[in-house]
Amino acid sequence: MKISSNNSFDINVLKGALVTNPKGGEFYINGVSVDIANHEICIELEGGGSVEWSTLKDWSIQFQGGT
Repeated sequence: MKISSNNSFDINVLKGALVTNPKGGEFYINGVSVDIANHEICIELEGGGSVEWSTLKDWSIQFQGGT
């Protein structure tokens, strides 16, 4: 995933963000979980799917508003 300028952020801003894969598919993030056994961060997507954070290298993200 390409993130410009600030290299860190509050993980809660991911909830509700819109991610777009290289083929143009769009998904809203419902949550974030950690697979401790495999040392992976999982991004839970709308509709029940999930992807590993490390696979999002070429995706884009659009944060939705603020709290």
